[in-house]
Amino acid sequence: MTILETISPDTLVFLQTHKRIWPASQRDALFWSHMRRVSDGSEDPDTHDAWIVCNHSTEHETYPPANTGKCVRIYLTVILYCQTYVSETAAAVNGKISRKDLSCKITYCSVVNPGGWAPATVLRAVYKKEYPKFLKRYTQYVVDQCKNKPIMF
Repeated sequence: MTILETISPDTLVFLQTHKRIWPASQRDALFWSHMRRVSDGSEDPDTHDAWIVCNHSTEHETYPPANTGKCVRIYLTVILYCQTYVSETAAAVNGKISRKDLSCKITYCSVVNPGGWAPATVLRAVYKKEYPKFLKRYTQYVVDQCKNKPIMF
């Protein structure tokens, strides 16, 4: 993945080239990604912390879609909303919070057009298998990245 442009501290433009899976053509995605802490009071009142990440395809004059045999452009809109919850009993008992006292609710929504042509039934079968695998790998990645770091409040 390559950062093409930094629009603001919380918004970047990425070019991501995906590994080719035979017999399909290689795919790439050009999109902006925006991350923001949600704290307007409209979220779940039990939520301790909430963040949203939104990715959406865009155009870039330096990187037009090739869409000619070798590489096909993916068009996407992906939203990831993460809410952190702190166990009330743990905080009330000793005032200290450990990782065991934290839980996270992830809401994931996406619309992805992989480009090219494939039967809808094939795409649904791939998505049904790959989305759960993605979420499991993503969850494990987050756990691994955070387990030895202090809890930030």
